Amino acid sequence: MSDDGDELEKKKIHPLVTKKVQSSNCVRCHNRSGRIGISYMGIFESEGYGTPYEKGTVSSKQLPGARFYLDLADDIHHSRGMECIDCHTRNEIMGDGTSYAHYEDQLEISCETCHTADPGITRKNNRLNNVVKGKDGWVLAGKVNDKNFPLKPIKKGVCDFTAHKRVSCEACHSSWVAQCYGCHVKRDAAQTHLDKLTLKETSGWWEEGRSYIRYEKPMLGVWNDEVVIVTPGCQDIVTVLDKKGKLEKSFNRLTMAAINPHTTQAKGRKCIDCHGSTKTLGLGNGTLYEKDGKLVFEPLGQGVMTDSGKTVPLDAYVTLDGEPLQNSSRPELRPFNGVELKAILRVGTCVICHDSYEDRIWKSYTAETVCSRDKSED
Repeated sequence: MSDDGDELEKKKIHPLVTKKVQSSNCVRCHNRSGRIGISYMGIFESEGYGTPYEKGTVSSKQLPGARFYLDLADDIHHSRGMECIDCHTRNEIMGDGTSYAHYEDQLEISCETCHTADPGITRKNNRLNNVVKGKDGWVLAGKVNDKNFPLKPIKKGVCDFTAHKRVSCEACHSSWVAQCYGCHVKRDAAQTHLDKLTLKETSGWWEEGRSYIRYEKPMLGVWNDEVVIVTPGCQDIVTVLDKKGKLEKSFNRLTMAAINPHTTQAKGRKCIDCHGSTKTLGLGNGTLYEKDGKLVFEPLGQGVMTDSGKTVPLDAYVTLDGEPLQNSSRPELRPFNGVELKAILRVGTCVICHDSYEDRIWKSYTAETVCSRDKSED
């Protein structure tokens, strides 16, 4: 080695190692698939059009890989200055010595870990070392900025509303969720692709695309006995071509997955957003009306024509009768059944007027309750 090389070797600096890991490090990985990391920051990966245009050219708002994005409402915890590690524990991130079948089984924290009268105990009965009781009450101490964040218990009469005892916190408090519809995957055996591990060209060229991406009206489903948010994950539309470029095989497998989108807002969704939205309830966008005393739903989406035939509408998880139209990523996850759908939609006719938890009708509401205006018409 030359003298210059020796000098350079002496000046080599070791990468910075710190316990104060900022969220910008986390999103280097957590920016695809469920897009939880960037959603937390209020970043929505949009369609690839590059709109809105800037000074006659495409938008400058791009993620790595020429992925355009829009700015939406960030998670309230992010807007208050909280980093990912302020909530997520060492055992969640680095492991606790147990090999789990699914990542969610390793999670310790939930909204109730902090938003309760006695906060700081995880669902695995571990105490968070940054949740402490100060002179003005419980606080969460920021691990990066050393800021104290006051912890508030849930709002009585709202979050513990009897009819919503199965509803998860995120189902009501998440304002949007990344929804990537139609994952088109094609393999062409007539071409080659670079194997980035061996750095050699190997047979078979893979291509990936999508039908469209949305963020509005988070869809709901039931996981075990809890109402949660669901989103496409993944809706596989697979095509395989042989070495002559002809179709060898194809298949479609549309799947919905539960997710906590990390787009929490202080104010929950309006009653009508769930009880009056066919998209939220898993039916998909469309028109719902009554005919001859029965509910009828006409979907807006018509599905996608593929080599394996036409799909169901990509935003349709279930029929009005409760028949699942797509797979679920976990055996315990399902769309609302027919009884649940009709009960939720029935309340939707009431919340147009009675949109407050304090409204007296909810104190005695049952499935047999009849609107006073209907009685007067009789």
